[in-house]
Amino acid sequence: MKPRGICGSGLISIVSELLEAKVIDQQGKFDRNRQHARIRDGVDGYEYVLVWAKDAMAGEDIVISEVDLDNLIRAKGAMYAGYQTLLESVGMGFGDLDRVILAGNFGAYIDLERAICIGLLPDIDRDKFYYLGNGSMLGCQISLTDNDRFRERTMVSSLMTNMELSENSEFMSHYMAALFLPHTDMGLFPTVQAKLQEG
Repeated sequence: MKPRGICGSGLISIVSELLEAKVIDQQGKFDRNRQHARIRDGVDGYEYVLVWAKDAMAGEDIVISEVDLDNLIRAKGAMYAGYQTLLESVGMGFGDLDRVILAGNFGAYIDLERAICIGLLPDIDRDKFYYLGNGSMLGCQISLTDNDRFRERTMVSSLMTNMELSENSEFMSHYMAALFLPHTDMGLFPTVQAKLQEG
C-alpha cells in the first residue's frame, strides 16, 4: 500500500535521521543553506517532503514541518524532564537504574537508538532496556489468576503517590534544558554526541 501518514515511531526515526544528516539542527530548524528539492518553504514554514503526492495514498505530499518538529521536541522534552524530576525526588539519577521497561505499542515499535538520539530516552547502557509488550493486559491476567499477585497489586496501589510536575520548579528547569535535540547538556548523551561529531 501507498503511505498515508507518519506514525509515532516513524516520526522518531525521521527526526533522528534528519538530525544525524544535519538537515536539521539541535533546535529542530532546517538548514536554510541546503539546496534540495525535498526541503522547501511550506504552509507552516520550512518542511521536508518525505513522500511525493504521486506516491502517497491521499494524493498529497507527506511532509514534516518545523511546527511538527517543535511539537515533538516539546513532547519529548516534557517526558525526559519528567524522568529526571522523578528520579531526583528519590535521590537517584539515570545511572542508578537497573532497568527501563518499555510497554505497549510505544515499547513494541520504537527504535531504541533513534529514541535516544533525539533525547526521548536516556543515554544509558542499552542492556538495561526491556520490551514488555502489552503490560496492562499482562498485569490484568496475572492479578486475576494469581491470588498472591492480586493482594500484592492492592498493596502496591496503596503505596502510590502523585507528583504534580507542572508545579515543580525543578521540572520546569529540566524541561527548558530538554528543548533541544537531544538536550542542551550533551554530557547526558555521550553516544549521541560522538555520533553527531562524526557526521
